[in-house]
Amino acid sequence: MRTQLHLALLLPLACLPGCTVPYIPSPITGNWQIQSGSAITSPPTYPYLVGALQGTDSALTGTFSTAQSSTVSPTVESYSGTFNTSTGNLILNSTAPLPAGQTIATLSVPANPTDLSSGTLNIMCGLCANGQQVQIVGAEIAPLNGTYIGTLSGTLTTISPASSTPISGTASVTFTQSATPNSSGQFPLTATVTFPSSSGMDTATLPGLISGITVELSTEPCFFPFANYACNVVGPGSILIAYTNPTAAQITTTTLYNISDSNENSVYVSLTGTLTLQ
Repeated sequence: MRTQLHLALLLPLACLPGCTVPYIPSPITGNWQIQSGSAITSPPTYPYLVGALQGTDSALTGTFSTAQSSTVSPTVESYSGTFNTSTGNLILNSTAPLPAGQTIATLSVPANPTDLSSGTLNIMCGLCANGQQVQIVGAEIAPLNGTYIGTLSGTLTTISPASSTPISGTASVTFTQSATPNSSGQFPLTATVTFPSSSGMDTATLPGLISGITVELSTEPCFFPFANYACNVVGPGSILIAYTNPTAAQITTTTLYNISDSNENSVYVSLTGTLTLQ
């Protein structure tokens, strides 16, 4: 009894107020990015598989956007697979029939799947004599939930009168990610963005998607990949393009763009920088 009480008193010390509890997944199902090379990147290097892994260890299914080279457009493909909890071996097989070609991904997954896995991708060609084997890495991407805060920098541009002013300040983005992927293996995502006060911009809520580490949100429906929205080219609106890391501890914004005038010709704000999970 004393030992149990002693442990109970020590547990709160594991995370003092203000610290972030690390994401430690139990199953390996969720948002995955698998690619050639030695690191998880945005965009992923070819060949790659980016999408959702679902099911149980002995009966996994995957829906991945995949491409073998820059000359081939990505396609959404279905995979089946298994995960050995004793050895950490993950095997994924494409269900595409020959002669179109099949791929088999084999990964050695660490105890925490958000750490880097390594393995091989075998690409079998039904219409050619030989296949291809490449070295790959992979990681499960932790859900992008919570508030991220940091300093963003960029420019504030006005059309009339014409001006371009450097701005910088504290910004925050609060993400909510769906636990269920769409039919393409992407996870729906919403973000509430608070711009730096120097931008003069109001808070904006953006719908979008996360696939692998890449985040794309927009209230500009003509902006790729939101073709399912009715097109409205006259704004106002916002676009957020970013990428996270496998543990979802940070996001790096490559484009945070806001148009504040209904005719898209008055005030533009463009910002970049890194935000950290609070």
